[in-house]
Amino acid sequence: MSPSTVSLYIRQPERVSEKTGKKIQTAIDGLGYVHNKIASQFTGGRSCNMAVVVPSLANIFFSHVIQRIESTVSERGFQLSIASHDHSLDKEEEQIRAILQWSPAVIAIAGADHKPSTLKMLHNSGVPVVQMWQVNGGDFAAQVGNNHEHIGYSAARYLLDTGCAQLAYFTTRFDDDIRARVRYEGFCRALEEEGKRALLVDIPRSENIWQASRETLVKTLVKERGIDGIFCTSDAIATALLMEAQDRGISIPGQLSVLGYGDFPSSAWLSPISLSSVNLNADVIATRTADMMLKMTQDASYQGEIVDVGFEIMPRGSTRLPF
Repeated sequence: MSPSTVSLYIRQPERVSEKTGKKIQTAIDGLGYVHNKIASQFTGGRSCNMAVVVPSLANIFFSHVIQRIESTVSERGFQLSIASHDHSLDKEEEQIRAILQWSPAVIAIAGADHKPSTLKMLHNSGVPVVQMWQVNGGDFAAQVGNNHEHIGYSAARYLLDTGCAQLAYFTTRFDDDIRARVRYEGFCRALEEEGKRALLVDIPRSENIWQASRETLVKTLVKERGIDGIFCTSDAIATALLMEAQDRGISIPGQLSVLGYGDFPSSAWLSPISLSSVNLNADVIATRTADMMLKMTQDASYQGEIVDVGFEIMPRGSTRLPF
């Protein structure tokens, strides 16, 4: 059997007869051989590696989208590298530099805000980039995600329309979470139109967001007794607030309305009160991002496009219905 036939089977097994392919695979299994794809790149082959860089893997929304992207690109023969920078733009720069050293076919990054040195590095690399999760702003032609300022505005508008008078914005690590800050800007804009001001509540950083959120709600309601509507930057925070409110006999949504963000799988099924939340069309973000990344590997002239996937407020038991 010629070396060229073995090489062809490793690269494109569908082009080798079934009988010959079985013989080659048996030899590969017996030898424990692992194909060196980096070496293949040096001989003119394409990179089979893609990369995604996100702020967190702990957030179920991010992990769900990454899993969907991985499933799609792996079916086309690509390996997906994943990096998480914990909302640190300095760490993001280090990770992207390390990833670019392996010449990925495409890289997807979260959000529109990055260090100038990171942007320069990406532009100079020539590697196609897809911006995920945010479409309002950014340096890249390829963008898939949501308008976060509009989300914040719509969340405040929804709570006001359901009869809430004094609104609070519950978040954590506010200084680090860029998209949470953008949503807060929209939240404040809606309130300013009504002559009102938002209360910003930045939950102390904690490994146990449930405990920290519950403790913060109690302290907030003691100091700000008029608060009757809360928009949270994640369903995890919102769920913790529901738990605390119920334990303390606070009527939901009679005395306090709680709106989450992300529409986690559990939110619609919480009992005795289900959680209203903002659905971000995560599956659409994953599908459109993966499709765009794959198209970039096939067509060098394709620069991508801006895809606003939209969002939907899901009214459930934790908020009243709009008037």
